[in-house]
Amino acid sequence: MNAPMNPLTRAEQQALDAPFLIEDQEVVRKIARLADERGTPMQDIIRAAIDDHVQRHQLRGRVSEKLQKFWDEHPMPLPNGLATDKRFYDWLNDEL
Repeated sequence: MNAPMNPLTRAEQQALDAPFLIEDQEVVRKIARLADERGTPMQDIIRAAIDDHVQRHQLRGRVSEKLQKFWDEHPMPLPNGLATDKRFYDWLNDEL
């Protein structure tokens, strides 16, 4: 038995109704070069890049429970304004 597919979002439906077009010639050339080097269709290069991008951004949001607990227990101080920042940079540059 096949599971029902999720309904398409508005953006997905709009993208499927019109062909995908990349107007930046340099981007198209890079995709074509990668496809030639790997002997794969350009569509596979784009799919791999998107899959990689999604995977990296999904992992970025996750932190270990131990690290999250540490951040909760030791929050960063609130910014205290330009004067403090200027004093710090003046100190770094021996301008005090």
